[in-house]
Amino acid sequence: MMSTDSLVTLMERFVSGQDRSLAIAGEIEVGLEQVFADEEPFADLALALASYRPGGGEYLYDEQRIARLMMHVIAEIAARRTAAR
Repeated sequence: MMSTDSLVTLMERFVSGQDRSLAIAGEIEVGLEQVFADEEPFADLALALASYRPGGGEYLYDEQRIARLMMHVIAEIAARRTAAR
């Protein structure tokens, strides 16, 4: 099972543009499902990742759209960590 820290690291790699491959998108999708199950907004990102293709296309999410969703999810994780302290 993936840790929250590992998941955030993968998302940060995607957002920064370091790696926007289908492989990392798949890893993030699985990690979201393992760590957060069906919680919002994590399930929304997992669903979007299932429709991700570099360059996008009809009915597909492109890199920029996925990166924006990931930034929101990363912020949500940070807020939850802060609230738990």
